[in-house]
Amino acid sequence: MKRSILLIVLSIIVISCAAHAKKKKSKVPKWLENPKAVYSEQMYLSAIGEGDSRREAENMAAGNLAKIFESKVKTDETVLQRYMELTKGDEFSYEEQTDVTKNVNIQSGQTLFNIQYAESYTNSMGRVFAIAYLNRLKTAEIYEEKINKNTEKINYFGKECDNSNDIMFKYAAMSAASAVGMSNEVLLEQLGIIFPTSKEMLEINYNYNGLMKKAAEVARQISFKIDIKNDTENKISILVEELLTDLGFVLSEDNLLNVNGEVSFEKTDLQRANKFIRYELKLKIIDPENITIVTLSEKGREGHVSLPEAQARAVRTIEKKIKKTLKKKLIAYFDGMVTK
Repeated sequence: MKRSILLIVLSIIVISCAAHAKKKKSKVPKWLENPKAVYSEQMYLSAIGEGDSRREAENMAAGNLAKIFESKVKTDETVLQRYMELTKGDEFSYEEQTDVTKNVNIQSGQTLFNIQYAESYTNSMGRVFAIAYLNRLKTAEIYEEKINKNTEKINYFGKECDNSNDIMFKYAAMSAASAVGMSNEVLLEQLGIIFPTSKEMLEINYNYNGLMKKAAEVARQISFKIDIKNDTENKISILVEELLTDLGFVLSEDNLLNVNGEVSFEKTDLQRANKFIRYELKLKIIDPENITIVTLSEKGREGHVSLPEAQARAVRTIEKKIKKTLKKKLIAYFDGMVTK
């Protein structure tokens, strides 16, 4: 009798566990088992991500979605920031329409618009899953309008360049046009994946390669000269020269821009085992009208086991400031000429 009761109890437990397992399995959303069954390829682009939290899972999903877009046009952070500044005053800016457009910058370097997320799912192990998707048709409409507005902006800057005799302003206008142009190329590539037919129907009335060529030609008309006191080995002068030539300017005695400054490296005793160097740098860039347009002032100290190595560290620190801070200030000055 007891044996029969035990068997009955065990049977109930097994049936209950099986039912519970079946119930749990049925809770797995269809989009996780077969994403394309819910988000058809004809209408959507989708990707799944997982993580320890919903936010992490959504970020991973967005990152996986971005992997579909392998852009051939590379834009660095500076170009993206400039693009946002140069277009922020546009009417109906999508950056301001957060209820319509979700602008997500992915670690892959892609910036995608109109990413949406479905409900998340957490499995028995506590792992969270989420799906990110783009509605092809609706997203294509957003891209079309954004690309068209960028095209208007590019043509506007191009006309500003053509109508001016001031080489500094002409450079500012073409530099701005090229920055918007680079961003537009990325959007065009993305649209080609989202909705190829939509891209084919767009009327782009400028030539990207021609735009970049003209910007480079104008940049070459801006010459510069460098005079930094106490720069005995020309290490700082070389860093500044590299920055300005990267912008397309030309080193010349017959110059439009003057870069004047002074640098100093002094041994300082901090009563420690390492050797320390104090450094100070002052730079200013002067325009053809003898007006200072950009300044850079940096000072600090670096240490190492030897004085030469300490000074080498100081130079590397100065290099970072020149490549980041000075470049940012100079670009902001030129962009300010055409966005006032």
